[in-house]
Amino acid sequence: EREIAFGLENLAFPRDLIAKRLEESLDTLGISDLRHRQLHELSGGEKQKVAIASVLALHPEVLILDEPTSELDPKSAEEVLSLAQRLNDELGITVILIEHRLDRVIQHVDRLVVLDRGRVVADGATRDVLSKSYQEISEAGVGMPPIIKLAHKLGEKGITPNKTPLTVKEGRIMLEEVLQKASPNWLEPAQRDNGKPVAEVEKLWHVYPDGPAALKNVSLKLGEGEFIAIMGRNASGKTTLVKHFNGLLRPTKGMVMVDGLDTRKATVAELARKVGLVFQNPNDHLFADTVEEEICFALKNLGVENGMVRTRVNQVLEQFKLNEYRRQYPRSLSGGEKQRVALASVLAIQPKILILDEPTRGLEYRLKHELMSFLHEYTSQGNTVILVTHDVETVAEYADRVILLSEGEVVIDGNKRSALSRALLFSPQINRLIQPFHKYGIPGDILTVDELLQTLR
Repeated sequence: EREIAFGLENLAFPRDLIAKRLEESLDTLGISDLRHRQLHELSGGEKQKVAIASVLALHPEVLILDEPTSELDPKSAEEVLSLAQRLNDELGITVILIEHRLDRVIQHVDRLVVLDRGRVVADGATRDVLSKSYQEISEAGVGMPPIIKLAHKLGEKGITPNKTPLTVKEGRIMLEEVLQKASPNWLEPAQRDNGKPVAEVEKLWHVYPDGPAALKNVSLKLGEGEFIAIMGRNASGKTTLVKHFNGLLRPTKGMVMVDGLDTRKATVAELARKVGLVFQNPNDHLFADTVEEEICFALKNLGVENGMVRTRVNQVLEQFKLNEYRRQYPRSLSGGEKQRVALASVLAIQPKILILDEPTRGLEYRLKHELMSFLHEYTSQGNTVILVTHDVETVAEYADRVILLSEGEVVIDGNKRSALSRALLFSPQINRLIQPFHKYGIPGDILTVDELLQTLR
């Protein structure tokens, strides 16, 4: 409640009005039970609700939310977006939502404005913009939701729905006749065999000081060349787990082996030669005076020869479209640009195990696609990629294996089809779309638009 009252107190509102606005905000957002909790104890979704409540208490006419779901799991994201829609519907507050991931938000918004390099390339009712300006939006680097992409690709084949579907339910209704014409001859792509273990986790427990157990009896084997996604709700133990691979955290009980090294005995410097970790918050990486120096730092520390340092720096600057920022101070960049600098600084090392904690946060679709394609190529060279993410659609398209954590325990560990098919929350749009059509021959483990198109005559 102190966080919510802060703005009101700074504007010198009367004490009785502050008390009234505080109760209104707590009740409107349904967070009365959090009023005496410390902010650092809250989950990501709870923190977002508190942030919205602190602004709502000021009775704004316009509420601007800048990527409010970028760090949230699907359930928490839906709660925050539903709350924003309710504030608009019931209180008449104008909500401006800045977002890269259209698949999460299009069913909530009335109007869609697409910007590219400071220029408006599309503006209008959501359905109209998505149906009439598909090409312009795609060229602007905006990723289309799978359901929209499917409708567009069917249109290219001469199969045009009555109108562009915005939700999975609309998609089922509009595409029912098309989806009934499925071919039962779809061949599931072969699963990649796990390489020899490059990291092993055995009966791992981790307990933070004065806190609950963050990891409980976790056992895993990670193979060479695997592309692994670690998923789960906020505060399920994902980041805690991956910090054990580079020695930032040590086991309370159990053991973690990385390429023959016992992390309980190895130094962080030794592990850094084998494991690269891109943190969730890019500011945790950035300390140098220029982007170029930021990328050079780890390479020089690891004793890489000067000529190779220059080569690798130039490679990653080009790859992540950072050449124009080469001489700029990293912390002065935008959130998405900082994320790219952090990624570049770790990828320049070319570690055997590459761990990325929410790497697509703040990245436009084009850069995200390029990053994922690079990571896929990186695994083909025998390297292991571990992706900590809430981005179900990215996992469905690129990962080989999914590890799902809940309250510090592994609840699912298997190939992506078994993990993501028929799931209630961690399931991609296309898989949710096709579930009722299994009786027409559409396999229930289809995850992407391209896979579904293969089944249609």
